[in-house]
Amino acid sequence: MLPADLLTRYGLPEDEALKAIEYVVTRTLTNAFRTHLSVRVNSLLEITSFPRSGAPFEITKEAVSRKLRRHLVYMVELELQKRQALFEAVGLIDLRRKCIAGEISRIAADGTLCITFEIAELFTHLAISGECPVRHQPPAERDRYRVGEVREFLVTSVVPIIVNKRSARVRIRLSRASKEFPARLLTERTGIAGIECRRRILGGFSDIVTPARLPKEAINSVGKELGEHLNVFVAKASNR
Repeated sequence: MLPADLLTRYGLPEDEALKAIEYVVTRTLTNAFRTHLSVRVNSLLEITSFPRSGAPFEITKEAVSRKLRRHLVYMVELELQKRQALFEAVGLIDLRRKCIAGEISRIAADGTLCITFEIAELFTHLAISGECPVRHQPPAERDRYRVGEVREFLVTSVVPIIVNKRSARVRIRLSRASKEFPARLLTERTGIAGIECRRRILGGFSDIVTPARLPKEAINSVGKELGEHLNVFVAKASNR
């Protein structure tokens, strides 16, 4: 009744996939047959009906119409996709507020940049991708991006989403216009914590406050990446 590889198709832990399949089959067939059901998934799909009167009985594959079977497979796959997206989002949540280097793989009609990137530690078997909407792009850079170009981005959010009620995926939202971006780049290049960007004029300059002197090469590298001049101020230690 269900494809044999559903338990492994979406990369979920087996117990999570089993729970998802049992939940969807129970809900879908309960609505279809208008009776209480018990569903168990092992090597086979065992469905037991508990009618209001009479003894419980097994619902066989033959009792489920071809149309209902197609709908059942569709609903199970959608639920597995949702849980896969949630599972991946939890694994990728640590990416938030980090900088990544990614390649522009596509530029949408509305100007959104589709970015592909690799993470050595997490989900290397998956194609990781993110998107940078126009509002998160510096005005001076818009219409100048090219497919195949590699740029750095700040990860602003990682959330599972449903697409057109038909599929689920993880949406990774990226930005090059965030005020936080220059400080995060400098922190990741130098390892110095506590760097802040107090003011940023996109394409012009950023005012950076740091608790320690920054290497000149890091300042120049970040300034070149942003196309901005970095005004760096070393914060004086408090006497208190």
